[in-house]
Amino acid sequence: MKKVLLFTVALFLCTNLFSQSAQYVGAMKAHFLKMKEAKTPESFQAIANGFERIAGAEKSEWLPKYYAAFCYVMQAMSTADKDKVDAIIDQSEKLLEEASILSVNDEIMCVQSLCKSARIGVDPMTRGMKYGMESAKILGQAKALNPNNPRVYYLEGQSKYYTPEAYGGGKKAAKELFEKAVATYAVFKPANELMPTWGDEQTMKMLEECSK
Repeated sequence: MKKVLLFTVALFLCTNLFSQSAQYVGAMKAHFLKMKEAKTPESFQAIANGFERIAGAEKSEWLPKYYAAFCYVMQAMSTADKDKVDAIIDQSEKLLEEASILSVNDEIMCVQSLCKSARIGVDPMTRGMKYGMESAKILGQAKALNPNNPRVYYLEGQSKYYTPEAYGGGKKAAKELFEKAVATYAVFKPANELMPTWGDEQTMKMLEECSK
């Protein structure tokens, strides 16, 4: 009788965990679809809120915080009011810090780098050097962790593209990195269906710009 009871409890726990996992995956996928359609600061804010709710329910998972942070960066980059950018990026960086407690990885570092780029966009002339150096350092750390992450090369290429030739940037320098990113995207396989895949379309567009 005791063995039957233990088996029943174990079966219940396994079924419950599976159900939670399926619910988590379903919620994440639903927000991925919304994220693909998002274009306005308001829509990115709404999706970030959704990912944060998932993070609140799945406290051991780093990906909901990661995607919420990513949406905040997209919100910052799409807002016309530059005075709002820093406060939005503060939210993103806070989430990334929390995600880093759960997992130290190159994907989180890529979004941390994007945060620096968003801050540069507020005033490139006064912020370019400071945040550009911080972004490059973070991407260097990401590449050391995983040299096969195509987003690293895409972001490095983007940085070069917007850096004046006098400082080592320009289309020619950026093109080599975008070509590397394209080649890396071609063989890249995410570890599972919830892992990041963004950047491939943007890379192709930037490569086309460099070829003009």
